[in-house]
Amino acid sequence: MEKERRINIIVFGIFGVLLIAGLLFFSVHVYETDKFNARRRIVGEGERAECTVQLYPRGGLADSWDKRDIEFMGEIVTFTGSTYDCTVMNFSDAELTEWKLRINIKKECYINNSWCGTVEIHQHRKTYPEEIVQELDLRNYSESEIRLEHFYVAEDLYIPLSDGDYIIYNPSEVSGELPVRAFGNEAGKTTVGFIFYHKKGERLDFSCSIVYRLTRSCLQGTRPKLLLAAFALWLVLLVIRVTFVLTFSNLKRDTNSVIRAVSGIYTILYKANLENDTFQEIRASDVLHEFFGKHTSIREALDGIPEEFYIPENMREVREFFDIDTMKERLRDTDNCSADFKSRDLYGPGTGRWFRSSLIVCKRNGRNEPVEVICGTRDVDSEVREHEEHKMMLERFATELSDEVAKQTVHVLEIQRRIVSSLGDMIGSRDGNTGGHVKRTSEVMKILVDEIIRRNRAGTGNPKFSRISKKKGEDIIRAAPMHDLGKIFIDTKILCKPGKLDADEYAIMKTHAEHSGEIVNLVLRDVEEESFVDTAFNIARYHHERWDGLGYPEGKDGGMVGEGIPVEARIMSVADVYDALVSKRCYKEPMSFEMACRIMIDGMGKQFDPDLEDIFVACLKKLEKYYSENAD
Repeated sequence: MEKERRINIIVFGIFGVLLIAGLLFFSVHVYETDKFNARRRIVGEGERAECTVQLYPRGGLADSWDKRDIEFMGEIVTFTGSTYDCTVMNFSDAELTEWKLRINIKKECYINNSWCGTVEIHQHRKTYPEEIVQELDLRNYSESEIRLEHFYVAEDLYIPLSDGDYIIYNPSEVSGELPVRAFGNEAGKTTVGFIFYHKKGERLDFSCSIVYRLTRSCLQGTRPKLLLAAFALWLVLLVIRVTFVLTFSNLKRDTNSVIRAVSGIYTILYKANLENDTFQEIRASDVLHEFFGKHTSIREALDGIPEEFYIPENMREVREFFDIDTMKERLRDTDNCSADFKSRDLYGPGTGRWFRSSLIVCKRNGRNEPVEVICGTRDVDSEVREHEEHKMMLERFATELSDEVAKQTVHVLEIQRRIVSSLGDMIGSRDGNTGGHVKRTSEVMKILVDEIIRRNRAGTGNPKFSRISKKKGEDIIRAAPMHDLGKIFIDTKILCKPGKLDADEYAIMKTHAEHSGEIVNLVLRDVEEESFVDTAFNIARYHHERWDGLGYPEGKDGGMVGEGIPVEARIMSVADVYDALVSKRCYKEPMSFEMACRIMIDGMGKQFDPDLEDIFVACLKKLEKYYSENAD
């Protein structure tokens, strides 16, 4: 009794310590989450943070216009109107629940409209003794409420702004500009618009930034889920332990108490003494009473069980379950155990019924071996048969579900491929290409990779490319469209510049490789296989590295030289450069196949992996045929 009491004190003490530790750990997590949510953040245009902001002219023929012959301050002038969009993107795993946009004016201009929120305009900050500040909804206002300096041209409102003035844009929650969900969701970004006017011949010049707060639930992330799972496990173990203590701890010292406790559960009860091989009937059916009444020995009774009691295939399990030595072994470390058996229907014809027999320890000897055991049996036929029906139904449902999941997986992969391809086309269009750069480089990659795989299968391939299996090849081809995703962060003026980039512009342009790798990690790391994400990351980040170590973003200082460059990035480099040579760009006309071929071969061993030369040459006819049939 004392030993059991000490064990219970230790066990429940451990439960208490685990609970206190879990509560402290969760309290720290809640504190860190509140601290994260309360933090005020600010980011400028072009800066990388959890959120980004970009202000840019919408572009297109319909989004820039002139208003001619307008009388302004005693002279006739022409005003040019432009629509500007500002995109706020949330790259974090938390909701963007609060943000305000600030646009700093650097050149004289006139604001006309904005949507869908309100704008707080700070006017005459340098030109008057006191600035004028007013918040307006420029889509819904009355002239009488405007305190700012303003005028109208053909019913259009013009609010003049000069260098040093600024506007604060307050987003509209009703219009869906708040909240902005985490990146990767459909609402992972929001775009607002403005209309500005300026005198023709002059230009607009702004800078912008956003002040924002992110909100994350204290139940979001892996840590709270693990805590909840641990608490659920703790609670289950506690209930099991309490149930065991209340139900069996005292009952096993008093056989009569055990019998009273289980008498309402079992229809057949026997008391067995395992030390002297005897048993005693407590409750039984007439048939069982007639048979077992002739025996007092457990072994004799087992040997003499008539075949009409159990179907033959169950006899071995029955005798084994009630065998004295087996019972001692089975009950060595537990106080109860059960098994299901199928017997013949003793009350009429049929195929048999399922019964559950249980062994419950009442007393143990000094060696902790079970001595006195209660044997109980009850009818569980309907329960077992229902379980079997559910099992068969679940197995059938699992098979159907597996087939459907396989179909949907193929569908999801195709949708993902189209999204990535479309995103790549959009980026290709931004940098002055026709929008087909992604499709063309992907096709070039497919031609090159197919040739490598064909040689590997034929046993004629280069050993250094032997790891490019069919699966690896499919990953390389599927990842190719992601190589220029980082160009979304490059200013359009640099991407579309018709002439040569200066040193500063080129330095900015080179950052697109690092951005591409970051986007791949951010978008794919938690939803794709690790091997595919690694392949896509290598292509996106390292496709501008050179064999001689003079590439970027790492070069020879980062170990990106020769075979230190991932093989998929080396192949992507060949495809990317070849397409750049034979395709029209905003700064050049397409080059002839012959001239492009000479340049590519001359670059083998310098810019490109020299072992790719014979593969490139073997693919020339297919490449020229593809570009001839798909000329822009």
